[in-house]
Amino acid sequence: MYIDYSSWETFEYKASTLNLDVNNPRIKYKGNTMNQTQILRFLIQNEKVYELARKISEEGYFVGEEPIICIEDNKKVVLEGNRRTAAIKLLQDPKKYLSTAKANVLLKNIIANNFPVDKKIKCYIAPNRLLANPIIYERHNGATLQRWKTGNQYAFVAEMYYEDGLSIEDICDVLNEKRPNILKPLKAFNLFFEGKEVFEREEETSVDIAEFNFTNLERFYSYEEARKFLGIEFNEDDGELSLLIPREEFEKRILEVFRKLLDAERFSRDFNKEDDKVKYLNELKSNPKFDLTATAELKSSKSKTSEERANLEEQKNKVTSRKKTNSKRDSYDNFIIPRDVNIIFDNEKLDGIFNELKSLPIEKKYSFAILLRTYLEQSLYYYLSENSKFEDLNKKSNEERKKDGLAKIKTLVAHLQGKYSFQGEIDSAPIMGILKFNGSSDYSTGLKQMLDYVKNNELDNHLDAAQLRSTKHYLDRIKDGLDLAVHNINTIIDTEHNKRAWIHLVPLFEILSNNIIKK
Repeated sequence: MYIDYSSWETFEYKASTLNLDVNNPRIKYKGNTMNQTQILRFLIQNEKVYELARKISEEGYFVGEEPIICIEDNKKVVLEGNRRTAAIKLLQDPKKYLSTAKANVLLKNIIANNFPVDKKIKCYIAPNRLLANPIIYERHNGATLQRWKTGNQYAFVAEMYYEDGLSIEDICDVLNEKRPNILKPLKAFNLFFEGKEVFEREEETSVDIAEFNFTNLERFYSYEEARKFLGIEFNEDDGELSLLIPREEFEKRILEVFRKLLDAERFSRDFNKEDDKVKYLNELKSNPKFDLTATAELKSSKSKTSEERANLEEQKNKVTSRKKTNSKRDSYDNFIIPRDVNIIFDNEKLDGIFNELKSLPIEKKYSFAILLRTYLEQSLYYYLSENSKFEDLNKKSNEERKKDGLAKIKTLVAHLQGKYSFQGEIDSAPIMGILKFNGSSDYSTGLKQMLDYVKNNELDNHLDAAQLRSTKHYLDRIKDGLDLAVHNINTIIDTEHNKRAWIHLVPLFEILSNNIIKK
């Protein structure tokens, strides 16, 4: 399939505004959908992103390795270049993701080479995922980049057939592959999908598609007697799996085979020569749990991966382009939040509030102030809740409350002693209890309490001395101003107030969003 790549737009984005792809074949089949922080941690642990970040910090970011992105749901999603993008994100905050020793290696390189961690990344913008697939497939199916595991490669092809709905001919056209090279992964993926689903249901555990030995699976079903035992056959036109025996019986058999396949080393040894294969099948058939008299159903059933197909041209024509402003002036003057700023909490409500806040034109001054206060309060609450900080907040707040209470009691006692000439000491404890100044109850988690706690306990490790002083100085003033905007009918909001509030709150929002500890 010919694609005019020269027509693809390029644009430079901050790494913080780029979203790592949740549908990346390396992570898609890991179970629960990962958020951005979890994806980055996974890539560091499993895909040598630390090593890549170290290489970039030592040698520089090579030209010609620009990520390919597309715009999905108003997000800039990295289709190709997730490892490189993750490496840049890692270089921006090594201590968050690495041990002290590894983080110090990167920080030393950054300082020594004056590496610009905040430098914008040039990206190619694909019209949609489908049209980026040929490049992605070619790069990761060869040796030029970090090669995908076999399971990742097979899943990539299967998704084009089942999720994108393309025909075999369409996929051959898109990937510039011959038909047998498309049918092979479809067959293997179909049978793997069936076995994985049954095994995970019965054993209550997960199977990692990237670590599964597809070579053994293909050796097994390529043996005719093995296919007869499973009661399956493949359609040579589309690789579709057909069940020739009742599904209940098929699932019993595929479960047992799957258990053996997961012991890859032993299976390779036991299912080798012809005599070994015959012996292996006879042992399977001797299992009393199987009903070998099960007859073929009147009509063979398809595998669970079957879906309707879409049309290739329809998919190609689904294009989402970068939103463009009329001029650079419009980009900055019509909105308070710059277009390239993107703060992600991986929380549906918080990220929704931010997107609405970002989209407000500059003249919506009251809407901006009220929504900003909401965003401030709820982002603080989310950070403290996710990081299990409320117990410490209540403890410190109660201590402060008790301290303030004692000071008030001291003033009261001094007044009584002076006016009524009381002699001796007055026990302040009962008075504290009567006035409920003893700090023994859970404290209110209002905006002031949360902001005070974060300001005094959570910022020191993230800002230098000058930034810390400035941020702490402005936080109280901004909070008071936003409170007045919400609660005082006589408070008039102007645009400059909103601009100052946003500029001084950005460091706080970035610290909160970048340091959520996901459970």
